[in-house]
Amino acid sequence: MSRGIVPQYIKRTGPARHINKQTKIQTDIPVIQEILVEKIKNTGTEEGFKVICFHKEIPAAIGERISNEFNVPKPSHSECHIIEAKGDEIQVYALSERGLFYGAVSIIHLMEKGCVDELLAYDYPVCDERGMKVFLPASKDIGFFKKFVDMICYFKFNSIMIEIGGAMEYKRHPEINEGWIKYCEEMSEYSGKTTKIQDYTYPWYKNAIHMENGGGNFLTQDEVRELAAYCRSRMLEVIPEVPSLGHCDYLMMGHMDIAERPEDPYADTYCPSNPASYELLFDVLDEVIEVFNPEVINIGHDEYYTIGVCEKCRGKSGADIFAGDVNKIYNYLKSKGVKTLLWGDKLLKNAKVPNAGPFGGAEIQMYMPQFHQKDGKKIGIMPATYQAIDMVPKDLLILHWNWNLGEHLEDEFLDKNFNIRYGNFEGYYFSNWKEHIEKSGRHGAFISNWSSLNEVILQRNTIFFGISYAYEMFWNHNYEDGDYETIRDKTFEYLYHYKYADAQGLEAKESHDGHPAYVELIHTTDYFVDFKFFVDGVFPEKEVYEIGQLVFEYEDGQTEKVPLTYGYNIGNKDVKWERNKDGDPGYNHGFKLADHLLEMSFATLPLKKGEETVYKCLVANPQPKKVLKDFRTEVYPDKNCKVYTESVRYLS
Repeated sequence: MSRGIVPQYIKRTGPARHINKQTKIQTDIPVIQEILVEKIKNTGTEEGFKVICFHKEIPAAIGERISNEFNVPKPSHSECHIIEAKGDEIQVYALSERGLFYGAVSIIHLMEKGCVDELLAYDYPVCDERGMKVFLPASKDIGFFKKFVDMICYFKFNSIMIEIGGAMEYKRHPEINEGWIKYCEEMSEYSGKTTKIQDYTYPWYKNAIHMENGGGNFLTQDEVRELAAYCRSRMLEVIPEVPSLGHCDYLMMGHMDIAERPEDPYADTYCPSNPASYELLFDVLDEVIEVFNPEVINIGHDEYYTIGVCEKCRGKSGADIFAGDVNKIYNYLKSKGVKTLLWGDKLLKNAKVPNAGPFGGAEIQMYMPQFHQKDGKKIGIMPATYQAIDMVPKDLLILHWNWNLGEHLEDEFLDKNFNIRYGNFEGYYFSNWKEHIEKSGRHGAFISNWSSLNEVILQRNTIFFGISYAYEMFWNHNYEDGDYETIRDKTFEYLYHYKYADAQGLEAKESHDGHPAYVELIHTTDYFVDFKFFVDGVFPEKEVYEIGQLVFEYEDGQTEKVPLTYGYNIGNKDVKWERNKDGDPGYNHGFKLADHLLEMSFATLPLKKGEETVYKCLVANPQPKKVLKDFRTEVYPDKNCKVYTESVRYLS
């Protein structure tokens, strides 16, 4: 395993020793036993460390030693952890079970070929909330969901936000689930149908359509409860998201009587002047609370566009409507002992999108297609809601996801003493992190994936890159914007080794010996497709991205073919590596860079070769028990492109 990830503070004091099946693990925390046993299950029996002891305390002498050795304050953060590997013992000290868990993760980070150096190490996070926002998985993807949870824990994330919507069974309202399935089937007719409906079909603004939640279906409450328990066993805080006011098309399934715009066949906003809206919403919240037993619920409230259009709401101010709805839900959750979190855009006064005008809580001139101010047709005015910031409780928790629309937008929250964390976080675009995380109270940030939870989509939406990159921002107290290139390259290397962990230790050969486990390719192409995010019903289309096949031919005449997919296991040779300050004055708080490069990380290792980029990847042999006769790349003639193969090696 690469040494790309190590604790922030470390002093190596002696030679490496093995951790293996002979090493005793002394802890009463099951997940620590589990992850360490899993890591060492295939190691040998060489003499090494005899025991790893976990202590939920930091003795004063140890704390003093850490402070003096690394010139830091005495350990006090609840998630800090100390590792001392000395002689034939490893001691891990922390102030909480979560801290001990991260100590175990750090031991795994430190392992090289089953060994850990004698050392003293210390780590603690930069910020308190380090989260990932996801949809519920499809039933068939529950196994992958757990692997993904393990991955974010590997990067020491401590929170997961799961959008519920129509994707969980509602025992009081099965009509929601029945309607959700039909709705998602209709929306998945073709890639991009959701975008057509959202942006181009109706003369009013619409929310994004999250039809990929639950794979377009729903999980039983027992399945969801088990997933939440799995997350908590790995020390994650679990925050259910129950979209309300806007983004709540699922609530209208069988309940069009509560729609704010009943003429919309795909209504996404309920009427906040109709008591029936809250009877239904509170029923849903009750079932979510019963399943999750959460400390916090995210009530959504982002991108609220259909404001004051029905007879009951017409004439009321946008701020009064918005604040009244938030306060009703806040008070209900408070009565249940649950804190309220929401996306903060509709409380912002000064957010503006380049070429589209005001956004968030400002009064918005509406155009069709949506936000096409320069070339669209004006269809009306969306009332302002920003004044609601003075009408809602100060202990609301805010997700500030419009950070890239202005360096000082967050001050609109902070000046009112609201508690914020950054949402839709893309750390590689974020500038002046140290200044902003300090100013915002070190609450932290959440990365978001607004799409299916599967490996290909997560890679191509740059989520894997974002998770690994954010680790440095979340744990490295010396992080600087100028570190981008170093962290980028380390992220590429680490993700590649993470994906192909099973191949580590295999011997690489220029020619196969009959039964290779993997073929290692270094290749590139002149094929090019504009980058896009696969979200809200937009999918990678095979006819666009599959440019050929990797062919395994065996001695018995059988062949196996693996798709050669642009953007996944091969990329463009002329992709840009640089990151520059965004020159658009409307976006004055971010960087710009080539997403084409980032989407290649995980399945491949991007490498510079002069002015061009090549991509190393491992292709698992589909039939490793058969004798391999030949391996080759075949490009589809209709793609009119070239694939350049730099090298082929066989791992066995």
